[in-house]
Amino acid sequence: MRRVIGSILIALGCLLAPFALTAHWAANEIADPDRYLRNVTPLAAHPAVKSAVTNRVTDEIVVRLRGLGLSVGGELIRETVKAGVNDDFAVAWVDINKLTHRRFLAILGHSPDAGVQEDGVGYDLAPVYELVKRRLQVAGMGDASRLPEAHPVTLLLPASAMITIDKVYDELISLRWVLLGLSPALIVAGVALARDRCTALIGAGLGLAASMLALAIAMSAVRNVYLPGVVAGGLSYAAVVAIFDALTAFLRNGLRMIFTLGLLMAAATFFVRGRLVRSRLAAAAFEARAHQAAEPSKDVPEG
Repeated sequence: MRRVIGSILIALGCLLAPFALTAHWAANEIADPDRYLRNVTPLAAHPAVKSAVTNRVTDEIVVRLRGLGLSVGGELIRETVKAGVNDDFAVAWVDINKLTHRRFLAILGHSPDAGVQEDGVGYDLAPVYELVKRRLQVAGMGDASRLPEAHPVTLLLPASAMITIDKVYDELISLRWVLLGLSPALIVAGVALARDRCTALIGAGLGLAASMLALAIAMSAVRNVYLPGVVAGGLSYAAVVAIFDALTAFLRNGLRMIFTLGLLMAAATFFVRGRLVRSRLAAAAFEARAHQAAEPSKDVPEG
């Protein structure tokens, strides 16, 4: 019975490990504004992100100018926007992400005072729009001063995706401390109850590795199967993937570390157990030979 209970506890601990790691990531890397900005700031230099921003702001300015009755070549506007994105985008990108993160948390119920986009969450590119307006005026296009204030938005995640994320996020955040404590506690208790602790440690190591592999497969499915279906009409798939990879870097590194530690634990325990078994066999053989040598001779002399 102890063996069965120990196996069940180890299995449950390994099953909870991916949820514990994901909860820790959500609370520390996604909910925290500083860490969020640290993860996404380098994306200001990513070609797919810069291209998506350039396209959206170009379209917005061209539409606004035509609405004012001005005929301006789209290619000229695009080149001006592209130059602005290449030269002065880094600071604007940080401002854009600060606002996006506040709106993201607002949807998840953590900042009710922030404005929320009804169709989901996206990047408000007003800082880039204003930057390009100034560059157009400096370049001699006085009519750019007539451009009204605007907030061109490129959608990151639609409302349907945010509903799913909201449900999962709430559960992970509310249970994160339970998961972080329960997963290792179950594994330790299962090993302690096992009759053969070496076998239990090997099973725990392999179970942890398997659970991290399952998490990696789930993340790959989200990245390569789910995301292509939700980016239509918003950012390009390449840009969304770049953002996804930046935000999940901590999660990927964590699962790789636990996967490696699990395999090392199983391999080390297997190696140690093998040495112990060989040592015991050698000791038993030595004692048997010593016992035989110590026995008195039973031969009776003749005569």
